[in-house]
Amino acid sequence: MHEHVQKLLDLQKVDLEVSSLTKDLDQLPEEQQRRKRRLDQLERAADEAAAALQQAEVESRSLDTAARDADAQIKKLNERLNVVRNNAEYQATLFEIESVRKDRDVAQEEGLKLLERMEELKVAAESAQAAYDEEKKIYDEFLAEAESLRAERADEVAAARARRDAAADGIPPDLLREYEGLYKTRDHLAVAPVEDAYCQGCYNKITMNDVARLMGKSAVVRCGSCQRILYMAR
Repeated sequence: MHEHVQKLLDLQKVDLEVSSLTKDLDQLPEEQQRRKRRLDQLERAADEAAAALQQAEVESRSLDTAARDADAQIKKLNERLNVVRNNAEYQATLFEIESVRKDRDVAQEEGLKLLERMEELKVAAESAQAAYDEEKKIYDEFLAEAESLRAERADEVAAARARRDAAADGIPPDLLREYEGLYKTRDHLAVAPVEDAYCQGCYNKITMNDVARLMGKSAVVRCGSCQRILYMAR
């Protein structure tokens, strides 16, 4: 086996170890973002539900005030009836009382309907807040577990990466970059064995000329189909 290919094969073994150690760690940021988006959605829903309930409470108080003011106005108008001096003024006052009474009745009716709706809004707001609180608890637990996992793996990952740096030492930079690109794009199999003239990375047959070059151990040979770096399995 060509000496550089042997070094790459050794490096690939270390890289597989690093990948195994960091696979779930590398997935943590994406998982955290997914969970955070879900949490933000529930928070917005809880805020909107709370705002709807608050607005309904404001409207309810306004309608209650309007009804109370109407009652006070009706009382004053009834008192005026006792002091009016002519029939025209008396009739006008009666008409005004009736008008104010209608407005009061409308306010009271709307207020009753709003009270019923407020009960629904209160249930919805409490449900939305409970859903957010539960998701927040789960999210905080996830963050704590993620941080704990990172701490537990820190020494192992650091040691593996140190071995990786040592394994990469002495490999020509261009060949190392080629290997690293293949490792990322070829399912962590950048250096593949050849068995019975078949590349075990893509299972395509290589040329007899490439077989001869591999046997000669004097060149770095690539698979013509998948571009993996090859070595003879036996």
